[in-house]
Amino acid sequence: MRNKKAFTLIELLVVIAIIAILAAILFPVFAQARETARTSSCLNNMKQIGTSVLMYAQDFDEGFPMGEYSAPRNWEVNPDAVGDCGSPWAGFNPGDGGAVFTGCAYGPEFYRTLMHVQLKMYLKSDQVWYCPSDKFRSGSQSEKLQGYQSYQWFASWIYNDPTSGFPQCGPDLRGFPPDAKSEYVSRRMLFVERGVFGWDGPDANPPNTSFNHARGYNALFFDGHAKMVLFGHKNATIPASYWGGNCNYTN
Repeated sequence: MRNKKAFTLIELLVVIAIIAILAAILFPVFAQARETARTSSCLNNMKQIGTSVLMYAQDFDEGFPMGEYSAPRNWEVNPDAVGDCGSPWAGFNPGDGGAVFTGCAYGPEFYRTLMHVQLKMYLKSDQVWYCPSDKFRSGSQSEKLQGYQSYQWFASWIYNDPTSGFPQCGPDLRGFPPDAKSEYVSRRMLFVERGVFGWDGPDANPPNTSFNHARGYNALFFDGHAKMVLFGHKNATIPASYWGGNCNYTN
């Protein structure tokens, strides 16, 4: 009867080294594939939100939902900050299981109104409000009940308002409130995600990690289509979103 030959220590070390080399080669590929899938999922979220906004507009004379604002919100709404308090919505119960509204129209309550009141009937799940690559929002029940989510209303900003004191880097958007009748519907962003502003992302000055995706940020446009806007083009978007300098600033 012949004895089976065992592996030598050298042979085992060679096998381990080969596995380590393959892992070092493949892990970045797997990570890139995973991020590509997350980017696509985020883009699909925005498309669904865009469809819900257009369905809402069909039911409300081509107007877009405005959260707690009584007039068209033709500006950005920071999803992390709180402001514009004193809204008549104070004390309103949206029936989502959370606390009654405080009446602060700017910030997470704006998005809670969109999520759980104005667009809820057009969306199958609250999960579309959360980008899988968002490092700050996970889609927990607590976040949902407060209105904390991944995307940002961005109908206009300082570089498209000649009265802001900043250089005008595109069309004057003051006369075009966010609705289905607005000009520039195929080029004007309605919802964006982290990385859009000049102080966020790898193309910021200085660069930082406040962004969701390595190549750029997904954006939903007024006409309902969504696509990725590559970093390095923030001065050429509508609204323009870089920070500092003049209209020739390349980041």
